[in-house]
Amino acid sequence: MRKSAKKRGTRGRLIKGIAKLPASLFENSFFAPVLQTLLSRSPGIYALYKGEDLYYVGLSNNLKSRIKQHLKDKHSRKWDTFKIFKVRRVNYLKDMETLILQIARPEGNRQTGKLPGKQRHALTKRLKAALNKMETEAVLIRKALK
Repeated sequence: MRKSAKKRGTRGRLIKGIAKLPASLFENSFFAPVLQTLLSRSPGIYALYKGEDLYYVGLSNNLKSRIKQHLKDKHSRKWDTFKIFKVRRVNYLKDMETLILQIARPEGNRQTGKLPGKQRHALTKRLKAALNKMETEAVLIRKALK
């Protein structure tokens, strides 16, 4: 009898992550070329940390150059380590960034990420309809208890 094939999971099909790394790797002559190879032309989301605290979240189509820019821009010296998450499907990048910004609210981000209007209004409309129904039923219950 033949053994059944092992079922493949879906974890890791959309994103690939990396452990928290020190910002100084970009200055290191040994690791800089490795980062160049790993991150150039790689789309994804990155997180900048100050110690253990999340400072900034961003997205880029070229992770290496974008993180390196943050070593010289207004965010320089405000972070010391970073994480990267390479994303295979670029069309999901903005949605993923919005999700992270809505949940984590990092201090370095001015933008908070916004849900597209149709989805935001659809949720609001459903919640208002449920609230109206509950209020109507509450009125009926109040009348019955008098």
